[in-house]
Amino acid sequence: MLLTAGERVLLHLLNFWNVKDPPEAISQQGIAEAARLRRSHVPRTVKALAREGHVEEREGRVRGHGRKVKLYYLTEAGVRRARELAAALEEQAIVADGGPTTLGQFAKASGRSILEIAFDLDDAGRYRGTAREPGLPTFLNRREELAALTSWIRGGAPAMVVYGGVGMGKTALARRFLQRSPRPYYWRDLRRGDVASTLLADLAEYVQGRGRSKLAEALRAGGDPWEAVAVDLDDLDAVLVYDNYGEVPDDVVDFFARLLDVARESPPAKVLALAQESTPSYCRFYDRRAVEAGRVQELHLRGLSLEETKELLGNPRIADEALRRIYLLTKGCPLYVELIRTGDRDTLKARSRFTTAEVNLLLFSRDVVS
Repeated sequence: MLLTAGERVLLHLLNFWNVKDPPEAISQQGIAEAARLRRSHVPRTVKALAREGHVEEREGRVRGHGRKVKLYYLTEAGVRRARELAAALEEQAIVADGGPTTLGQFAKASGRSILEIAFDLDDAGRYRGTAREPGLPTFLNRREELAALTSWIRGGAPAMVVYGGVGMGKTALARRFLQRSPRPYYWRDLRRGDVASTLLADLAEYVQGRGRSKLAEALRAGGDPWEAVAVDLDDLDAVLVYDNYGEVPDDVVDFFARLLDVARESPPAKVLALAQESTPSYCRFYDRRAVEAGRVQELHLRGLSLEETKELLGNPRIADEALRRIYLLTKGCPLYVELIRTGDRDTLKARSRFTTAEVNLLLFSRDVVS
């Protein structure tokens, strides 16, 4: 698909039109990578857009850079023009995943941006890219979940807890959501041996990077860390993400309960916890009253449907009996179905409770055709 250099830049910057904490994506280097332009061509392109009144240049710092760099923001006229371009592209008929669709529908289903998809369309409108991003399973029927997260981030609830069994896609869902959200985030994987003090220390390091130092000072001086957390999180536009929540020690439960209280008093800071469905009741850092009062929202991930399992397996001619066998054994778990699709025998055995015989049966069933 032919897009001018200026149109590519406008479509890319549309994803960040209202960002508060500038990401590297709106620097010259970030624009060059996303718009597939030579780095040396970016200054000329953005200057032309600035002359047209579509882009304005500012200087600022982005995370990981000590010095200021040039950053580019859409003007009001630029947002209008970029939205016009995006709307026109969304209506374009394409062929993807073996069938007809529109570019907009495929963007929603795949989680890819309009610009990314446009780059990988041939002259006949066939999508030649891959629908899967490295490390992320295909998203099937997760539109409602993504919509729920989007609604939460815009609403007043300070915390969201996403529950799901092993391999149900909690981490992939959160990462896809964060890719599509302009808000900055802090990601912390919970590990065996974590205690409240380690979580506070890591949080202090993150907020220091955002120019907040009260928690770090309190930890050094032996002061009340939670008073300092309240000061550091006050008016901090960030999502604090904690993955792998489950059966945790009492002081970790208390850490999250206190963090919820602070986040409630310190909008727009948000807490997103990714938790095992089997998390015991005594490890949950909130009660039903918190949900009913709107302080915490819950999202429970379920397995794929039979048709979605078939789609993810990638064998449209799979025999009905073989498909049902895979579906019953995996219960539609996206991770297991993805590993069956790729034939990753060792990982499937390591990440599940399947016996060797069951793993062999699942991989055999994948290739049975009607």
